Amino acid sequence: MRGVAIFLLVALTGCQVVGTYSRDVASMSPEAEALAGARAAVSLEDRYGGIFRDRSAELRMRGVGRCLCEGTPALEGCYRYRLLNSDSVNAFSLPGGRVYITRGLYERLGADALLAAVIAHEMAHLTYRDHFRPGCDGDREVVLREKAADALAVRYLEAAGFDPQVMVRVLLMIGDALPRGSSDTRAEALERRTYGTTGNVAHANARE
Repeated sequence: MRGVAIFLLVALTGCQVVGTYSRDVASMSPEAEALAGARAAVSLEDRYGGIFRDRSAELRMRGVGRCLCEGTPALEGCYRYRLLNSDSVNAFSLPGGRVYITRGLYERLGADALLAAVIAHEMAHLTYRDHFRPGCDGDREVVLREKAADALAVRYLEAAGFDPQVMVRVLLMIGDALPRGSSDTRAEALERRTYGTTGNVAHANARE
């Protein structure tokens, strides 16, 4: 396709760049998007230690993802869930419904609701097609995109019957993997949107 420039890889901890990006996004077919995702997946999987084979974990991710899709019919489509063999704490999504969670993050997610928050966040990036936007221009744009994905993820969680507060809990849980101050900034934005106050952030933090 024409207009190749940058391909955006979307992560729970902020956007990164890998592969190619097409300016002619509106005309891309689902097949073309899936192909773009498959090509980027090679680089991503290589960078994060390859696929960690855990059948039970993959089935669990698939079940949680199915629950989110049932709550929001607009999330129809084929999603693929995989663990990356990395101790780092992160999650990624790629066009074509590819959702990755690093082993380091997965091991922190004891409850299905926490796993749902991570998957919902990546689904939100796919919905916004953030992968086909140019790379983030500075930290402020990174945070704005992540806040937007956080907020949409909360809607997906609520529709599926999960406590929307789990998105805040996840952000606070992975604060050590986020840029300094980003965890609190994103969590407080969700608190203001949901409750009109930031008071619950402290309570969520205390629970962790």
